[in-house]
Parts: sequence; structure tokens; C-alpha cells
Amino acid sequence: MRRRDLLLSQALAPLAAAATAQPAPRPARVVIGAENDWLPYSGERDGRAQGMTVDLVTAAFAALGIAVQFEPLPYARCMASTRAGLLLACFNTTRTALIENDYLWPARPMFNERFLIYARADDPQPESPLQVRDLEGQSVAITRGYEYGSEFDANTRIHRVVTSHDENNFQLLLRGRARYTLAPEANTRLLLQRRPELAGRFQVVGALSYFGIYTAFSRQHPDARAALAAFDEGMKIITANGTARAIQERWRAATPGR
Repeated sequence: MRRRDLLLSQALAPLAAAATAQPAPRPARVVIGAENDWLPYSGERDGRAQGMTVDLVTAAFAALGIAVQFEPLPYARCMASTRAGLLLACFNTTRTALIENDYLWPARPMFNERFLIYARADDPQPESPLQVRDLEGQSVAITRGYEYGSEFDANTRIHRVVTSHDENNFQLLLRGRARYTLAPEANTRLLLQRRPELAGRFQVVGALSYFGIYTAFSRQHPDARAALAAFDEGMKIITANGTARAIQERWRAATPGR
């Protein structure tokens, strides 16, 4: 009897292993954290998440028939909740060496962006555009929890002044509490549209390198791997059929100054 049971268990073992190796079923619905204050990419308006990234993520999952619910959150809390497995994923994220192992990453970024270096308009600057190494020893206002690319994030010789919002960073420049700040051009244009009294008070003095903007997926959430596989497949579809490009062009056309 024992030998027969042993033989039966040995025969069933490959079947059990094969069943275990099957990929997790594709979810019918996902809940994703959306940065609530980074328009035109993502922000909370009229009680819901809006922006270019919101539309890209929605379209990617919709290509596979998956519904998306967004939970607008401050970026730092969104990423922390994703890292802890409380959220499935969060955007908009720069993939850097400092957080590489904390999350699961899509095969490719949703789009590329770069941060410009801003100073006060009345602050004399060198003729050549500044780069990251030129910020060493300088006070640079940055937003809490943001990634600014591996070169900047790894440079410990830059004096960082941390605030909760991009707008606060520009205010620090006006108060003389920081000499520089970093922000994408599109975000700055929307800020100046909303706060016209700030127009003409800043100058672009350099730029960081272009980098990809990602949706970062949790390593701890049980549905994250299946959702990431679906997201990658959906992004391929909407990239191939032109939907992704149409979304980006629509938002960029709607951004003042384009």
C-alpha cells in the first residue's frame, strides 16, 4: 500500500508542478495609485484623477478589457503604499538605481521627460547651460519623494532643500532659501498659468538628461505580477495602433505654450 501511494504521488508530482507554474489569471479590474499634483501628467481635478498618464494607463488596460480605478495620492505616499503592497502600482516614476529593487518595472517607459534647471530671473548665471555637476555645493529645492534621475539622486554633494510641492520650490527661490529648482517644462507652464504673478520671475539655466517615466508595480501585492504582464501587453497594443501617441499629442496640444 505504501509503495502504491509513493508511486501515485510521484506520478502526480509533475502535474502539480505544472499547475503551480501556470501564470496568474488576468485581473478584471485593478486599483492604481495616481500622483495627485503633477499635471499635465497626473493630478486630481473635480474629485478624480486626470492627466496624460491617467489616460495612457487606462487605455493600456482597456486594450485587454481590464477596468481601472485610480486612487489619487501625494506622490511620496503613493510610492510608499506601493512598496508596502497596499497599492498595486503607482505613477509617475523615474527608474533609478536607488529604487530599482523596490518595485517591479514595465518593459519600457510610457514616455520620456526631463527636468529643467530653474533659477531666479535676476540671478546672474554662466553662459553655458548648467548640468548636474554644476549643482554641487548649491542649494536645490526638490519635491519630497521625487526621483530626478540616477545622476542627480546619487550626487551627495548637492545641497537639497525638500518641500511638498513644485510650487513651494519656486517660492523658495524667490525667498532666497534655494538657488535652483528642477521641474519639467510642461508642469512649470501650467504653474505659471495658474499663478500669473510668477511669470517672468524665473529663467531656465540648464537641464538634466531625458529619462523614462514609468508606472511602478509592487513586489508585495499578490496581483502585481499578473497586472504588470497585462500592462506591458496593453502598452504594446496602444503603441502599435497609435492610441498612445494620440493621447500624448492631445495633452501636449492642450498645455499652454506648446
